[in-house]
Amino acid sequence: MSEEMKPAAAPAAKPAKAAAPPDPRVVAATAMADEIRASIETRFGEGAVEETGAAKTVPMVRIASKKWRDVVTFLRDSEDHQYDYVELMSGTDYKDYIELVIYLYSMKRGAYINVKTRTSRDAASLPSLTPVFPGVNWEEREVYDLLGVNFEGHPDLRRIMMWDEWKGYPLRKDYSDFDNIPTRGGEPR
Repeated sequence: MSEEMKPAAAPAAKPAKAAAPPDPRVVAATAMADEIRASIETRFGEGAVEETGAAKTVPMVRIASKKWRDVVTFLRDSEDHQYDYVELMSGTDYKDYIELVIYLYSMKRGAYINVKTRTSRDAASLPSLTPVFPGVNWEEREVYDLLGVNFEGHPDLRRIMMWDEWKGYPLRKDYSDFDNIPTRGGEPR
């Protein structure tokens, strides 16, 4: 057999890449989240924080829903934390539960924290944060309108994007457009 006719040798296996070293910003954020957890649990007891970690490079704590307003108030008022500004509030349907997230910022410390909580889909309800941060009024109304989370103690909880007769919550995974199809003259069924 000539040299040209011989099958090519299989390529040599590439050596496995070494794992990338951990990002020091993520390590620092996770450590900060653990410190915040300790502070919260000292004040509210074990179980007030369900999870800690880092949301990219921002410390993240997930709070038990029954402690939601109390912990957020503590994070605002505590001399150790002073998270006095809500940057963002949003919600997501994960099929088994609805998760709410807020990004808090401390003007004095120049630091962010990601605070989450979960509620069941069937009886989606959380204490309103409007007594703590009045600026979340419309964000809570949006989460109510699009995901169906009832905010207990909200001063004006009503739809903000969809009209009152709209059926369902458009950002839920089980939402169906067919519930709102007009049958005649633009009226829903």
